[in-house]
Amino acid sequence: MKNRFHLYSLIQEKTDYTSDDLPNFNEIEITDLTISNLNLDNLISVKSKYSRVELNNILLYSSYFVQTSFEECVFQNVDFTKSNLSNTSFESCSFISCSFASAEIMGAKITGCNFKQCNFRDIIFSDNIINNTRFEITDRSFSVIDNNIEKEVVWLFV
Repeated sequence: MKNRFHLYSLIQEKTDYTSDDLPNFNEIEITDLTISNLNLDNLISVKSKYSRVELNNILLYSSYFVQTSFEECVFQNVDFTKSNLSNTSFESCSFISCSFASAEIMGAKITGCNFKQCNFRDIIFSDNIINNTRFEITDRSFSVIDNNIEKEVVWLFV
């Protein structure tokens, strides 16, 4: 897999960002971008906004997406293992065959999302506000899933 410097060049081709503008993807906005086959382990993205971004076969092991928003994004075969996604918002996003093993999602807002064939093993998933969302979880062994405020949420454990 390619690394995050390849992602810098992908973003630069679509925007006016310079390399100096992209240290760890903090406080940036990325729109209408497809990202495939990249190793972005340990990526840091704080107070950023991703709209209509599609991520395919991406490694985000131990990444940090805090106070970040995702709108109308598609995540397919994305590995969020040991990542921190706290205080993040997801609106109208799809997660297909993603791993959230040992990840932490606390204080997030999740609205109109679909999680299909996702791994929630050892996840800490609490104090979130979840609306109109469907979860199809393949593994949730030893997870902490509690204290969430839910409205029109479906949980399927397959």
